[in-house]
Order: sequence, then structure tokens, then C-alpha cells
Amino acid sequence: MDATAKPHGSIWLARLCLLLGAGSIVMALVGAVGAGQDWWDKLNGLSAVFAAAVVALLGFVFSLIVLLLYRKKGQAIRNLTLIGLVCSVAFLGFIGYWANVGRSVPQIHDITTNLDNPPQFQVLKLRPDDFADIPGRGEPKYAGMDAMERWKVLHRGAYGDLKTVTIDLPVDRVVTLAAEIALERGWEVALTKPDEGRVEAVDTVSLFRFKDDVVIRVQPGPGGLSSEVDVRSVSRVGRSDLGVNAKRIRSFLSDLQAAADKG
Repeated sequence: MDATAKPHGSIWLARLCLLLGAGSIVMALVGAVGAGQDWWDKLNGLSAVFAAAVVALLGFVFSLIVLLLYRKKGQAIRNLTLIGLVCSVAFLGFIGYWANVGRSVPQIHDITTNLDNPPQFQVLKLRPDDFADIPGRGEPKYAGMDAMERWKVLHRGAYGDLKTVTIDLPVDRVVTLAAEIALERGWEVALTKPDEGRVEAVDTVSLFRFKDDVVIRVQPGPGGLSSEVDVRSVSRVGRSDLGVNAKRIRSFLSDLQAAADKG
């Protein structure tokens, strides 16, 4: 090919593919970081991510078309289009992964080890719409159930492994360990009361910097030589937590048990 020949006009289509693919990632990052920095609210940040997914889908389609029609028009066209395609596929794969996670867990955001007697917040406030949008309303299998009863059914089905944990240490020692572990995890501890068996803290997650409120309740076991620990973790924003709260409770209790075993 003559080095002085003008590039084929489809080079602009290849550049568009790159712009759409890479731009979708940049758009999502800006939306997430902006929401995390409170430049705009969380829902606007999520809307930016969803819009970026549409952009990535367009980039994917355009890239396939350009490769099909113009792959023989020059290496620059192929390279730009392929980079755009890879960016689009990577971002769509990321979105697809989290969409699959969302389908695998119920649309709830309040998770606890004790459904019959969930730990209550004192300093931190439970979101006012906590049980306002629990799935199942109007469905025959949930007939006669109120929102809290539907929540319990969904919770048991997805997170039946979450139970009260017994620790072979007195209450005040367990509370101290719980607060130490919370701090090690980077949580903002809002309350520690060894005499009342209570810790409250806030965990901040993802680029969006979502705030999740956690309360740890420690009660004396039989004879007062052991402690019964319950944890509740609640997302401040969103209908579904994508399983994050249950994962947090499991890992926290695992760390607490490990710390207690060390004495």
C-alpha cells in the first residue's frame, strides 16, 4: 500500500467505535466517582452507569459492523475498532456480572442474623423506607403477608446460614473485640458500649461510597461466661444490596470468632 495514500473514510467509524467503547467506561467511572464525592446524588450516578451500558452496547454493535465491512481497509481501522470492541465487551461483561448477582439474591437490603429479634439501632437511624418496597406484594404465594413477613420469607430463603453466634468470652470483651475489628475494617464506629453489649458503625463501599449501617448486639449466654452475638447490616440507598450485607456479616463474624479463639 502506498504510504502517501489517504486513509479510507471508514477511519472515522473506527474512531467512533473507540470513542463509544472507551467512553462508556469513562462515563461510568465519572458517574460513580461523582456520586461518591457528592457532586451529584447516588441515583444520578447509577443513571450514568446505566446510560454508559447503553453506550457500550452501541459501541459493540458498531464495532462488529465496522469489522465486518471495513476490516480490509487498513490496519489502523482494524486496531481502533478492535480496541473499541474490547472496551465495550469488557464493560458489558462487568455490567452483566453484577446483573447476574442481582438476579441471584432477593431484592432486599436489610440483613440480620436474627429475624425474630433483629438488633435495633440507637445512634444510627434505620432508613424510613426500610420495608416500604419489599417484593411479593399482590403475589398469590405471599397472600396475607405484610411487608415484614415477606422480608422474612425472602431473607430465610437466601441467607438461611446467618444465625446468632456464640462466643466463649464475656460480653464486654466481645464488644471490645467487635469494635477493634470494625476499626480495622475501616468502618466509622458511631457507638461502643461494652456495658450494654452494643456497637454501631458505618461501612462505606465502592466508588459510589454507599453507606451501610451496622449494629452489633452482644448478650450474655447461659451462666454469663459466653456471649451471643447478633449483627444487622442495612444499606441506606437502593432496593437490593446485591448480597453485600450478608457477605459483610459473614466475614465480620468469622473475624470475630478468630479473634476470640486467640484469646
